[in-house]
Amino acid sequence: MAKKETAHKARTVTGIEYGKRLVRIATLSVNRSGKISLKGLTQAHAPHGRRGVTEDLLAGRRAALKEALSKHPKDLGDVIVGVPREDVITRLVSLPSGDPEEVREMLFFDVERYLPFPPDEAEISYRIIEQIGANESRVLMVAARRNELYQIIEELDEAGLEPLRLDVDVHGCAYAFTRSEGERDGEPFAVFHLDNQSSLIGLIVDRQLRFSRTAPIATDDLESGSLGISFEKPPMDWTEDQNQWWAGLVRNLKRSITGFAHEPMGTMPKYVVFSGPGSEIPGLKDAIENEISIPVTQRLPINPGKSNEPLLFYSSPIGLALEEIHNTHHFNLVPEEIYHERAAARRKQFLVNSVILLIFNLLLLGGWVGHSVWNKKQLAGIYQSKILAIQPQIKDIDVIDKKLKVINQNIDRQNSAFKVLSDLFERTPDKVKITQLTFKKSDSVVMNLETYTGADMDAYVKILGDSPYFAGTIERGRLETKDLSRMRGEYDIPNYQQVTGTTAILRTNPKLQE
Repeated sequence: MAKKETAHKARTVTGIEYGKRLVRIATLSVNRSGKISLKGLTQAHAPHGRRGVTEDLLAGRRAALKEALSKHPKDLGDVIVGVPREDVITRLVSLPSGDPEEVREMLFFDVERYLPFPPDEAEISYRIIEQIGANESRVLMVAARRNELYQIIEELDEAGLEPLRLDVDVHGCAYAFTRSEGERDGEPFAVFHLDNQSSLIGLIVDRQLRFSRTAPIATDDLESGSLGISFEKPPMDWTEDQNQWWAGLVRNLKRSITGFAHEPMGTMPKYVVFSGPGSEIPGLKDAIENEISIPVTQRLPINPGKSNEPLLFYSSPIGLALEEIHNTHHFNLVPEEIYHERAAARRKQFLVNSVILLIFNLLLLGGWVGHSVWNKKQLAGIYQSKILAIQPQIKDIDVIDKKLKVINQNIDRQNSAFKVLSDLFERTPDKVKITQLTFKKSDSVVMNLETYTGADMDAYVKILGDSPYFAGTIERGRLETKDLSRMRGEYDIPNYQQVTGTTAILRTNPKLQE
């Protein structure tokens, strides 16, 4: 049997790890054959502000996002943002079985028992991760305060981002390794992401994250240049900072793994996947493995391609993007009213654009009809403006001959722009629209014009050639076809061409004609 070809939709997806002190961005693309490639990785640290001051924290996060975006490739595609694990509540809930809508009603009916704040202040998302027989459903629920989510969405909007979903950073980190090369199908494992500011620890069972927590262990807690420290030396040679930091790391990791295993729906992991900046510290992986007596491994979440960035730093944003590409996401903390506001804004913008387009087309179609009248008005305006300019000089002169003498002295009919423009407008046919005239130091006039077709433009160039003022210089513009047959309504001409941006130069000084 021939192998069936599977068509994929080519798209670009960007995952953003939106931490309080750090922003990381990973952009992936997938082609129609389903091949996923890495397009860009960028990170930026928030500037240090006053400790514990919320305003400084928010300002620093905005600055980090702005810096990261400025260094990152511009084509982001669909954007998925991971909020910090420490800002959300997760609960693994056991509920009676039912269809998805019934499970939702049961969860929300009793949701206040799972939250440390009022349900009205929460945005809740969930997924059914397991069905136990015909009587039990296991549901992973995620909740965050709505005011904090609105704050994040506002910051993203200021940066020009409209996230498709708001997820949690640890979900991306876990997903990155459930689909990576080396994943042992069916075996539960733990993820330990040791980062600059804190650590993420999670338990994955059947390729799904069940439990997770944030641990107060970070590489920044070590002395300066932590990534240069080696744990390959014996403990008696470690510094005091190293010993204290190491004891805290082991304690938090052991407690987390043991705690996950003793949960009603937990289990003991078979191995630990180690990632994050801490995974770069020499000897640390082996030291952890010896201490917890569980195999510790490292593997890349995706093929790095030509990237030289340390991929294990970007486990979370890469996983968020991969989850979206594989269309296996189940969590979204964007409040529903945000989508309604976006839809309303798009409808409003569509209406405004439609009105502008309608007005433009009416002016365009009406403008061609009125060219002849417009040109004659311009000619009359030239005479009128010249006469008005010398009106104060002739208003007290009663003798006609003297008035004409003053007019002739002030209007040089042979060598002025007045004569040039008079000649120009008298020669201009209906199919030519003069859009702008610019005088250049009284020696020349630069004229911008439009015509129906390229043939009309060629004919007009010949007409200008008969003018004693035409300098023989013309720069052709763009030839663009307007197809009216695709618009609603009936037109005598189904389509027409339009030449725009043409420039012709006319000389006002006869000496320059030679």
